[in-house]
Parts: sequence; C-alpha cells; structure tokens
Amino acid sequence: MRIVVITNLYPAYIDQPASENTMVVHFFSREWVRQGHEVEVFVIWPYYPAFFSFLPVGRRRRKYSSEASFTLDGVQITRIPFEKFPRLLCSERAFSGASETILGHMKSKPDVVICHRMDPSAPIATEVGKRLGVKCLLVLHKSDLQNLDNGRYYKKNAFVRSIWNAAGVAFRSEYLHRWFDGLFPELSKPKAVLKSGLQTDIVETSEFFVEKARRPIRRLLIVCRLIKDKNVDSVIRATRRIPDINLEIVGDGPHMGALKRLSEKIGVEDRVSFTGRLNHSETLSRMRAADIFAMPSTRETFGMVYLEAMSKGCITIGSRNQGIDGTIVDGHNGFLVDAGDTEDLVRKVSMIRDLSVYERERILLNALETLRDMTEERAASFYMSFIEDVLRRDESNEL
Repeated sequence: MRIVVITNLYPAYIDQPASENTMVVHFFSREWVRQGHEVEVFVIWPYYPAFFSFLPVGRRRRKYSSEASFTLDGVQITRIPFEKFPRLLCSERAFSGASETILGHMKSKPDVVICHRMDPSAPIATEVGKRLGVKCLLVLHKSDLQNLDNGRYYKKNAFVRSIWNAAGVAFRSEYLHRWFDGLFPELSKPKAVLKSGLQTDIVETSEFFVEKARRPIRRLLIVCRLIKDKNVDSVIRATRRIPDINLEIVGDGPHMGALKRLSEKIGVEDRVSFTGRLNHSETLSRMRAADIFAMPSTRETFGMVYLEAMSKGCITIGSRNQGIDGTIVDGHNGFLVDAGDTEDLVRKVSMIRDLSVYERERILLNALETLRDMTEERAASFYMSFIEDVLRRDESNEL
C-alpha cells in the first residue's frame, strides 16, 4: 500500500532533538516500511513572520522555514514551511497553498492520506485527499480534543469539516475516544484507538520481573520534561510524606529551578536527585534500577515512557482519565491516581510498599503480559488493519 502522512508531529530535519518533537508517528511509518509498504511524509512546519524573530522560538523555527527532503529509516520525508502568527488560526488561503505545495512534491497517487493532529494539518490533508480522489483518515491527539471542547476549532469551520469529511477517525487512547464521542455523538463512521508499540528488545525477562518483586521498595522515579503539566511537584511533595524512599527526576525543562527550590523548602533535597536530561539507554538503565515509576501528569495523549518503565520492571503509576488510562488498569498491571493529587499518590505508593511479594509479582507479570501485546510490529499491523477496513467499508458503501 502507498501511504501519505501529513502532520506536524514528525521530525522536520535530520537529527532534530527529541525534546522538539515526538517520534511516535515515525515509529508507525518506519514499521510500515519494514512490512513492505511505501510511506511518504509531509511535515507541516509552522514558522512565524520575521517580526517575531526577537523570540527564541521564532528564530529557531525560521531557521528551517524552507522546503527540504530527506530519508529516515526508509521513510521519504518532505518539510513544508507554513507561515502563521503565534496562537492564531490560519486562513483558508494558507491551507490551500500548503495543499498545492504538497501536491507538487508528491511522487505518485497514494491509496490513502493520513493526518495526525488537526492544527494545522487536517484542512491541508482533507484538501489533498479531495484533489487526489482518495480517502483521508484523521488521527486525533489530546490537544485536538481540548481545542474542540473549548470552542477554538469551532471558530474555524475547516477543522470541523475535516472531521465530517474523514473516512475514519482514530484516537491515541480510549480516554480520547470517549471524549470525542461526547463532543460528536451523532458522528457515525469507523473509529479506532491506535496506541504506540514498544521495541521488544528493551523488555526484560519474566525472571527479572520475579526477582525485582522481591526487592525492598526504596527508589521512586519520574522521567519527563519539567513543565507544569507533568505535576512533578506533587511527586516531590509525596516523597516528603513517605519515609525511606528516594526520588530520582530524569529530565530538564523550565521548571527545574522551581522544583529544586521546592525540594529544599520542604526538606527533602537529600532524598531527591535531579539528573538532567539523559539519553535513551541511560534512561532505561535508571528505570531498571528503580522500583516505582510515577508520572501523575495532566494532558497526556498516551505516554510511551509508561510502557518503557513497565518494560524494566517498575510498578508504574499513571493518571486517571489521561492517555495511559485503559492501558494501565488500576490494581491489575499498575496503578492510577488523580493527576497532580499528592494525597492520592501518597496512598498508592504507601500501598505498593505494603504489598506482599506475591502481589508485587502479580502486578509486574500482568504488566509484562500487557507489553507482549503492544510491540511496534503489532501496533503498526493493527493500524494498517484499521486503514484497510476503512477503505473496504468505504468502497462497499459506494457500490
């Protein structure tokens, strides 16, 4: 199958740092190429007019405000510059111009056009699909649902039209699916939850999980960008309430200074360590050594880091009603707390520490069983099955 992906959730240049963009859509594309499909990606690269060059983000985005093509893991990628004003929606003319540019670069007619994240990609993908006479699938992320819910997208009809014109709609988690159905209860078209997969070679053995269940629980870990939505402050505050446990914080970000001051203010600086940002292998090593991974974040679309922590034998705590809810089932393969609720987190960590070895082993082995069904290969194959199902259904409806 020939697939065209249109999104801004993709590396836009070679060696783009992970802190700037997510690789999640690329992992699907890469696996499809391995499975024999042809994938061409058009990365929408919003940049600001020259007036905004006084802003660091404005200068950085203008640096790559030209068209460029490259290959990554067998995936053909083309960067499509897209000028816009910060925090403002774009004009119909801007969407049309980007669509025209993509059509000019396209090597051949695809079987399907897929869009990840609505703003600004959905109207562009819809127009490309319409011009080519092929079906368009829309995959929604948490920011999309937030903007649909707070009314921002309703001010721009192009986004809502993209939903109604899509041949199928998919979501990154069960939570987002439920949220969407509440916003569009009358929408009747194929839907699916498309979760990310994990590299099988990082998953530890069942013997390691059993051995880890016998260890005393002393090490608490969080791995994230240090921003408000991750609620790292609640993990630090919980640490103060739980004796004989040390917290390691892996990551950097604008809140690092405030979080360090908080740990000093509440008297836990001797039990809280900040490593800064580590590479992937070092991060996995810290997970392997930790006993509990806790990230009670808000606005989490899915969160691969939870799966990675589970793969290293951490008893993993996520947030209720966020992206990982549904993958982590409270009390079965991990635990859930209310996002940012220190009291709830203290109760869960204390309860985990009081679990018998048998109960810890049960939780960890259930997590391992969950991961065995969530490999990159299986995730990409499930995604492909959804695409094929949507195209078949659509063809049968046309007959």
